[in-house]
Amino acid sequence: MWLSEKKGSRDEGFNNAVVGIVTIGGAKPSVLVDGEVRNADLLCSGAVRLPKAGDEVLLVRSPDGENIAVGKVEATPSTEIENGEIYLTTGNGGIIRLKNNGEIELSGTVVISGTTKIVGDLLINGTAFSPEV
Repeated sequence: MWLSEKKGSRDEGFNNAVVGIVTIGGAKPSVLVDGEVRNADLLCSGAVRLPKAGDEVLLVRSPDGENIAVGKVEATPSTEIENGEIYLTTGNGGIIRLKNNGEIELSGTVVISGTTKIVGDLLINGTAFSPEV
């Protein structure tokens, strides 16, 4: 009884989390929920993806007025990903997949700047490559 009375005394108009649409993307996005929430903080855990206008994001709101955009809402995850794997995508064909077997899969155009060191075998289209000496 006491718990239900305490819960009932909270601000009736306050929602802890709500899905909204990004109206202004970037590092401090604006999100349209009941009204427009501007300059939300982004929650990042090792990977950063700045939301763009039109993305659906989960917005967590605290009673003291802090707004945190937790991440993009994805309706259906890729069928390729397995439990425990990490799958990063821009939605435009660029993919980084850290697989359970230790492989790192890159899809899209890969640009490498700086020194590249290869330790181990180099296969090109399944064929071992050996530079001419």
